[in-house]
Amino acid sequence: MRILSAKQHHALDEATMRKEDISNLDLMERAATAWSKRFSQLYPNKNRRITVLAGTGNNGGDGLVVARLLRFETYTVNVICATIGTAAADNATNQRRAKDVGVPIRYLNKDDAFPVYPPGTIVIDALFGTGLSRPVEGYWAQLIEHLNEQEVTRIALDLPSGLATDEVSRGAVVRAHRTLSLGYPKLSLFAPGNTPYLGPWELVPFAVADAYVDGLPGQRFMLSDRYVAGLLKHRHGNDHKGTFGHALLVAGSFGKMGAAVICARAVLRAGAGLVTTHIPRSGYEIMQISFPEAMCSVDVHRYHFTGIEEDIAPYATVGVGPGMGTDESTEKGLFALIADCKVPMVVDADALNILATFPDRLGDLPAGSILTPHPKEFERLFGPTEDDFSRWSLQRDRAQALGLTIILKTGYTSIATPDGRLFFNSTGNPGMGTGGTGDALTGMLTGLLAQGYTPTDAACLGVYLHGLAGDLAAEVLGQESLLAEDVVSHLGSAFRKLRSTTGHA
Repeated sequence: MRILSAKQHHALDEATMRKEDISNLDLMERAATAWSKRFSQLYPNKNRRITVLAGTGNNGGDGLVVARLLRFETYTVNVICATIGTAAADNATNQRRAKDVGVPIRYLNKDDAFPVYPPGTIVIDALFGTGLSRPVEGYWAQLIEHLNEQEVTRIALDLPSGLATDEVSRGAVVRAHRTLSLGYPKLSLFAPGNTPYLGPWELVPFAVADAYVDGLPGQRFMLSDRYVAGLLKHRHGNDHKGTFGHALLVAGSFGKMGAAVICARAVLRAGAGLVTTHIPRSGYEIMQISFPEAMCSVDVHRYHFTGIEEDIAPYATVGVGPGMGTDESTEKGLFALIADCKVPMVVDADALNILATFPDRLGDLPAGSILTPHPKEFERLFGPTEDDFSRWSLQRDRAQALGLTIILKTGYTSIATPDGRLFFNSTGNPGMGTGGTGDALTGMLTGLLAQGYTPTDAACLGVYLHGLAGDLAAEVLGQESLLAEDVVSHLGSAFRKLRSTTGHA
């Protein structure tokens, strides 16, 4: 699903009205109907008091329609209409329509006393919309901060008021407990820095001119189940372990063999036919006992990786880094491995930390390799950035310049590809913030590359499945008790659920 800018959302609205010969009022009604339906599903208790805080623009117009529709559904609802300049014509029309069905409307003028809400009230924030072009300041900023201090449940209609759509937000922003965003996704939804303002968010679709979106410029996308399911390869009756690829995994050191075990399991759980783990001698028994399906190649050093003497040409791909350590001899072994490797690699953890010390060596990685840094590792590799938006820009630039796929691991993991596309993941949960889940992702990516998936497809499929497996595990275990092993063990269920999307379970 394409991620649209504020200007593109406006252009899509205009295209929809032209194509269907409808008015802006009709489009407001359509969007607000979809939004109200989802709100009613989430908040079915009609005894709770609901206040719609509406502005004078289109977002406020949507809020006024929502108030009227919730009134029809017998909710106790009232509107506080903030007179931020003269009301737009459609907004004024919706004010009249709301009054006609008995919705109480109170007008709030600049410098009036701020409203006080009874505890437990649901406040629907429709003050400012995606058309906001500057930070909220003065009285209206104070109104937002006042709302943030109230003992109420704040639900944002489309985006929290004050939140910029396409860039970092500078002024006052409503701290929503939940955001129900209309139509296509906005870039600001994925920014870690916006988490305190959004709460859990979801998209509320409604009918628009979807064909118009295909012709819009831009290469930012949100991964969806249908898109990712379409990437899955199909297996045939005479396939065998040789068909599904042989992966080499270089991981583990003294005290960190768990990373190697988790990663190796994920390689095969992701569908690879064979995995050989190159590990230090002290880890041989651990790997053989913990994961007998893995073959072992043993380093000459007892405690850490120093190099591979065997020919690596037979391997379909190489994963390197989890738990490997950063000893000087490990550095030399890593660069020798990179020099010998002719297939895409998955580079993670300590391998990234070593490369960060020698950034000029990033260009030596085989074409199509995948890097999987978390934010601190990304900063070590490519330097600091001011905010999430500038970091995404740097991620995209580096992926293009180096010919690599760069996966930046955050709550909504982003994937930058050599052709300039930027994908954002939509699966996963905070319970996955525990040791070893990154190692599981590295193994999954390695296993997918081994099967012949392109680096871009492997990255999109691997990241999506990784998060989906975590979601399925959390449904059973809860987020607090989630372990990396649980993510790996639920990978089969994630594959099955994704295949059911295509009708080929």
